[in-house]
This record gives sequence, C-alpha cells and structure tokens, in this order.
Amino acid sequence: MNFQEYDAIDFACDESFQRYCLEEHDKDVLFWQHWISRHPEKNAVIAEARHIVELLSARQGNRLEQLKHLEDGIARYDLLQQALSGEPEPVVILREKRAPRLLKYAAVMAGIALLAGSIFFFYPRNPVPGKNVVINAGKDPRKTVVLPDGSAVVLRENSTVQLSAGFNRENRRLSLTGEAFFDVTQNAQYPFIVHTAAADIKVLGTVFNVSAYTDRQTETALFKGKVEVTPSGNHGQKIVLQPNQKLITGETMPGAVAPLDADPVNHKAKEIAWVRSRLEIENEPLEVIAGKLEKWYGIKVVFADEEVKHYRYSGTFESETILKALDALQLSYPFSFKMLNGEIIISK
Repeated sequence: MNFQEYDAIDFACDESFQRYCLEEHDKDVLFWQHWISRHPEKNAVIAEARHIVELLSARQGNRLEQLKHLEDGIARYDLLQQALSGEPEPVVILREKRAPRLLKYAAVMAGIALLAGSIFFFYPRNPVPGKNVVINAGKDPRKTVVLPDGSAVVLRENSTVQLSAGFNRENRRLSLTGEAFFDVTQNAQYPFIVHTAAADIKVLGTVFNVSAYTDRQTETALFKGKVEVTPSGNHGQKIVLQPNQKLITGETMPGAVAPLDADPVNHKAKEIAWVRSRLEIENEPLEVIAGKLEKWYGIKVVFADEEVKHYRYSGTFESETILKALDALQLSYPFSFKMLNGEIIISK
C-alpha cells in the first residue's frame, strides 16, 4: 500500500491510522510514528487527517458508523462529479479516485460538521503578532477555553496560562501558574509543552492535570497517554509518567512517581475532583441545563433561537470539558453551538 499517494481524507478513512490518532493500539502507534518520521513532507497532510479523525471522534458515538458516513459522503461526491460531467457510471472504488482536492475536502468537512457539531476556538480578537497571550480564570471556580490548536483547557480559580508568541504557528508552548486540566490534541510537528516554576512537562499523550501553585513545586497527574516531566535545574533527568500516575517536583524534591489518590467511595481520582462534573438531568429544558453548565464551567452560554431553549433532555453523565457535555446532549436531540467573543452560542 503506497501511503505517499494518500491525501488527508485517505488517511482519515484508514482504520489503522485512526487507531494511531486515538492511541488505541500500540502496534499502530509505533507503525505510524515511524512512517511519519520517514516522510516529513507529509506533515501538513497528516495534521489535516488527524484533525478529521478528531472531529469524527468528538461525538462519542460509534466511530466505525461515522467512518461509513464519511466514505458514503466521498462516494456520493464522486458520483455527483460523474453526473455533472456526463460520464458513464463506473464501479466506485474508494480512495482510488482523485476528485479536485479543495472541493472534495470542503464537501467532506461539511459532512463531518453534521456528524461532529460545531468546533469552537478561544483566541483574542486582535492578538498582537510576536506577543504572548495571557488567559486568566479570575474569580470563576472554573474557566474553560479552547486553544487555537483545538486543545481544551479548564483553568481553576485564580489560575493563569500564558501562550508563547507564535502558539500553533511556530510552537505549542505555554506557562502555567495555578492549576489546569488539559485535553490536548496531537501534533507531531509542534509538541505541547507546559512550563511551570518547578518543571517542564512535554505531552506525549492527551489528558492530564497540573497543579503549580507554589513557587517551586508542581504536581503532574496523568489520566491518558504519556507525559515527560523535566524538573527545573536538572535537565538531564526526564521522568515519563504512565496513566494513573502522578509526580510531585520541587526545589528540594527530586520527584517520586506515585499512583493517583482514589476516593474510597466513588473510586475517582481526587486530583481532578475540582474539575469533574456529574450532570443528572430529568426531563429538563436546555435553558436550565445551560445555566448549570455556565455556572460549573465558568463560560457564558446564550441562545440564538428561542425554540432551542425548550428542547428537553434526561440522563446522567460525567464530562471533563464543556465540549463533551454539549456533544453528549446533542446525541439525543441535535442542536448547534459555537463560540463567539468568549461566549457559547446555541442555536438550531
């Protein structure tokens, strides 16, 4: 199989590539890491493909079913092109036809939008080129932001992150003071790195929590993937954490790996009790649910349509980020949402 001829959609339709993106199988992860390292000319295409896979996975539904919808969409696009050109209808073989790339990609992304809902991003309206961007939670118990690379961050009260100049264009580096929960998108070209006073944390996986309140102490707790922690002043020491492990580093602490502290009642990790949300909904209107989300996540939610306010939902679920909470609600009664000027806008 000649992967060098693949475009972004071809990679996104490949099940092995999907497992690599979602870290579901070590063999696929190792294969694609090796292949990508040997083909740096495909970095832009790979990044585009990974974004498609992330969109396909965002709704927590059946990924194989979503993949079928994606492939059906490509097939329908190809058939439409044939009908417009007046050519006889041949047997359709996916991934061997090459439609004009821009139009084909636009059509497929439109289909993914129906599957995955709206993806929104936080960024200042007029960022100054070459300047760092500072995001502060202020007095909100939790503040949720989505960075330009698609990574979700939940900041605890009075916590601050500062994005380095050129974030997502030249690097993915940020500094943290306080505490934050991260759900990071993958990008092999620009590793995601969190700087604190006591350590530098290089993200090799996706979901983790960092507490860095004191001047010289940082606690890193990992839930999914891997992170590599380098204590300040000791750049030769690199400690790799596995899921359900944590590491405390400080000026007088070399750092020791320990298991996460599980609550004896609900068996959930105490390290993220502050961010964990349990929504119990019993035939409630979306307007009421939105008020709960607004209060918990520290982000304003408004409605563009009156009708949507009266959509009703029932169920119980836990969610780390407001994106996943809204996606879970969409599964039973669809609506759209986007972010504009720091607010989430819900519409039909």
